[in-house]
Amino acid sequence: MIRINLLPREEKPSREGIIWQSVFIWALIACGIILVIGIGMHIFHSFEIRSLKSDIAETKLEQQRYAEAARLVEELTAKKRQIEERLQVIENLDRDRRKRVYLLDELARSVPDYIWLERFEENGNAATIKGWSFTNLAISQFMDSLEAKAHVDSVFLKIIKRQEIEGIPALNFELGYRIGSRKEGAGS
Repeated sequence: MIRINLLPREEKPSREGIIWQSVFIWALIACGIILVIGIGMHIFHSFEIRSLKSDIAETKLEQQRYAEAARLVEELTAKKRQIEERLQVIENLDRDRRKRVYLLDELARSVPDYIWLERFEENGNAATIKGWSFTNLAISQFMDSLEAKAHVDSVFLKIIKRQEIEGIPALNFELGYRIGSRKEGAGS
């Protein structure tokens, strides 16, 4: 088939014009694709930002709920520590209960005639006894009697003073002794 071009030469599109038209069309297509990708990425990132903000808000609410629980746990831990300390004190008292009864019983058995006791203090492994007597001999017997006990390491006289009680001469004394590690009669 034969082709005849009836158009004048001036109106006929040139090869260069056709190339520029195709380049322009492809550039428009590329710009459109880039624009669609950019809009898509913008929408995706906007959705992701909203999702993250929502997650942050939920996390803050959860943190507030857990903060209340953490405060409650701290309070309970402090109360538990107080109770444990109190139980420890009770256990110490209970453990030393028999020891104290034993010490006081042995002390009462050691007191000779003509001596009366005013005060007994125990502090760890040391004890102090304050009392009154009419004679030095009674105080000496008391010290010997104490030193013979299984739980006593050493007895020593701290103070002895002559005083009058209702016109009668008496001796005010203070003894100290160490509660020893000898366990022969210590009913713990």
